[in-house]
Amino acid sequence: CRPDEPREGDADCPSDETSMRNNFTTKSLPKGMGKGETQPGDEAGQSLVEFALVTLFIIIPVMVGIMDGSILFYKWVVVHNAAREGARAGAIYHYTASAPAVGTKDQVGILDDARKAEIIQAVDDTIGPLVSIEWGQVGDWDISYDQDGEEYRCIVFRTKTECEDDGYDVYRNGGLVIVELTHTHTPVLGLVIGVDRIDLTATATMRIEPGLPVFSP
Repeated sequence: CRPDEPREGDADCPSDETSMRNNFTTKSLPKGMGKGETQPGDEAGQSLVEFALVTLFIIIPVMVGIMDGSILFYKWVVVHNAAREGARAGAIYHYTASAPAVGTKDQVGILDDARKAEIIQAVDDTIGPLVSIEWGQVGDWDISYDQDGEEYRCIVFRTKTECEDDGYDVYRNGGLVIVELTHTHTPVLGLVIGVDRIDLTATATMRIEPGLPVFSP
């Protein structure tokens, strides 16, 4: 179409407005890119945002969960080992001071306290830096005894037909010492998984080796 010819209404000759719009669109798009296609910079920005979202909501929680699970398993192993070591210390403990072989419950308690101190020391020497046992906290630990189903064993002499107040086995020979430990683990993702604490409990039972304390004169 020549400039001196009319353009309005001519299908073969586009109007000035249409020509300017087509020219602007063609110059705005990079070479080889059509309408509706995104530029390379836009795709890179979209990929960066997607990677950040995946990292924040998937990768980081999974990594934290793996580390927390590893710590939980480590604590479980430590608590069970500590319970076994404590029970072993109580089973092989020998009282070195003077005490009768048969006596009252109070005399049994004296040896029990000495044995408990040995058990606590063995447990403290076994647990690692990530595990703690609150000895002053009720429910975190327990040391008990089982002597033929009873807490105390009565020794009946030929001259006695029943156990009197001073007829108990002070050293608990052949009885069972039971050590129970509990450690509370706080999960890192507790708010996410809805669990604020996990109690790890271990129980170990061993038979007290036969032995006698030193007899008092």
